[in-house]
Amino acid sequence: MTKNGYQNLIVIALVLIFGITACASGTGGTRGNLKRLKTNKEGELRKSWKDYTVYKRGRDATSFQKGFAAFVYKIKNDKKIILDDQWIEVTSDEMKAKAKILESTISAEILGHNQELYGYLVYRAADIASVRIVDEQTVQLNYRYNRNYSQ
Repeated sequence: MTKNGYQNLIVIALVLIFGITACASGTGGTRGNLKRLKTNKEGELRKSWKDYTVYKRGRDATSFQKGFAAFVYKIKNDKKIILDDQWIEVTSDEMKAKAKILESTISAEILGHNQELYGYLVYRAADIASVRIVDEQTVQLNYRYNRNYSQ
């Protein structure tokens, strides 16, 4: 192989290394704003749900499984959590009572600018969630339902 051939291989290798690390750090940055808790807060949050603005997310329309996929418990303040149109606000005790996640769940803090607490996300362990800071007053929750075929 010629000297130019080795130089081209080195350049390609460096580009790949920088590309992979840039992608990895981009994903980690947004997930860093969703801090998984060591203990599940679902029971505690359900009891005090009126202290929050609560949203529930059903499973995808193609799912044959029952139950819900996730809940957002937003702290009542001037901060904003952007959610997609699949989230529905829980407005009554009856809605809350009927809305349950029937699988193992994870509780996580939704953090914004300067690690400020915006609320909590309770979601199925099989799903994927991340939070992106939009500005000092706003975060965006990205949620992907992962269909489980084994259940």
